[in-house]
Amino acid sequence: AVKSGVARAIEAGARRPAVYLAPLPASVNAVPDADYSRWIEVALLAALEASYVTLVVREHRTATLGADAVVENLHSIDLVVESHSDEELRSAVKRATAIEGGRRLALDMGYGDPERMTPYKCAETIQAAAASVPGLEFEVIKDLDMIKQDYPLLYHSARASFAEKRTWPCVVKLEYRSPVPAQVKEHLFLVGKGVTYDTGGISLKIGGSMRGMSRDKLGACGVAGFAVATGLMQETAVDLSCVLAFERNSIGPNSLLPDEIVYSRAGVRVLINDTDAEGRLVMTDPVAECRERILAARVAGSKIPAAIYTVATLTGHVIRAYGWYGATV
Repeated sequence: AVKSGVARAIEAGARRPAVYLAPLPASVNAVPDADYSRWIEVALLAALEASYVTLVVREHRTATLGADAVVENLHSIDLVVESHSDEELRSAVKRATAIEGGRRLALDMGYGDPERMTPYKCAETIQAAAASVPGLEFEVIKDLDMIKQDYPLLYHSARASFAEKRTWPCVVKLEYRSPVPAQVKEHLFLVGKGVTYDTGGISLKIGGSMRGMSRDKLGACGVAGFAVATGLMQETAVDLSCVLAFERNSIGPNSLLPDEIVYSRAGVRVLINDTDAEGRLVMTDPVAECRERILAARVAGSKIPAAIYTVATLTGHVIRAYGWYGATV
């Protein structure tokens, strides 16, 4: 409702709408499994979603209208909430602002066109965002020899992109550490698929199915946004280690070929059947690296629970298995 209302206000020309949130009726607490504890943040995030303008459009407005151009849809949003203290509202606004900061980073990169968001430009965008986030450390690996050694499956998947340095692959690492180490309950290892454009490689996408494949990097973009939001909130209960594998799955004389056998970081032989299955190639070695780190921490005596998650746009197989919506396994 908030999203629709703010969208209508923008259409009517409003630049500073007010969002009034009435008190929740007591009956909502009677709904089984319902949790309305974050309802103010949810409403704020809905309003901010309605106001979002993509990076490409913002840059276009600046380029065509000048440096003083109004690139955002809204100047601000006034929030009116009954029955809540100023401290509660400040906390809700701070949390929503942090989440929105991460979400906008993910959207700016994810919906940037393939030339605006090449692997290196994605890395630069993340670096700029991470610079102002307390406790969040950034690292990027661009050296092809190092990528070949540590992430060989990514290296081979990206081989056709080596013809132009601007499309070379890279690996971005983000490390977030809780400001209160004693409160850490879990160490999450997140691996993101960052295919900035997916032609399918030599197993070429045909029939118009290549359209929209600049969004095949949204897994890595989402992980970057999650890390930034976690850092902005200064979350105390979790440590994060993120590995984002960026590449352009190009086609050319040096393309990876079906029937090739390549070796993973873990020494496993991998038979290539379809180069359009690049997502598992770019993420496998980062997953192996995360596993190595968890085992090393165990040997060193760490008792903090750890888990590895991969985040990716595996469009074809998800649609076959679940239909046209996201899936979490």
